[in-house]
Amino acid sequence: MMSDQSDNIRASKTIVFYDHSCNMCVGLTGWISKLDDKKQFELVPYQDAVYLRQYPQLDPLKMEKQIHVITEKKKILAGADAMLEIWRKIGHFTSPLAYLLRIPPFIWLARPLYNLIAKYRKDIFPNRF
Repeated sequence: MMSDQSDNIRASKTIVFYDHSCNMCVGLTGWISKLDDKKQFELVPYQDAVYLRQYPQLDPLKMEKQIHVITEKKKILAGADAMLEIWRKIGHFTSPLAYLLRIPPFIWLARPLYNLIAKYRKDIFPNRF
């Protein structure tokens, strides 16, 4: 019974899979939590094997390199597309820019820029432990 309830709650949220070992990713999820007044996101480290088993269509090797989301409509987005989905939904005053960046030619620039930042994220924001 409890599982059905949690599945219904989860179905109405966008699930954000992030790298819990990355300072930039943890900072991003802090930003999402702070701005998510509508409680529309569920933030999950991709390292959570128990949770990840529920989504066999996701590849942990790809998730290690890019943020992933599963929308409330079950659409899987990764990288820049995932970030723009989060930004669009968050309701920040800058969110309308996310609509613009999703269309060509802007998305053609956003994807490689995201990939470059993601590749070097741990150098840009090193762990301080």
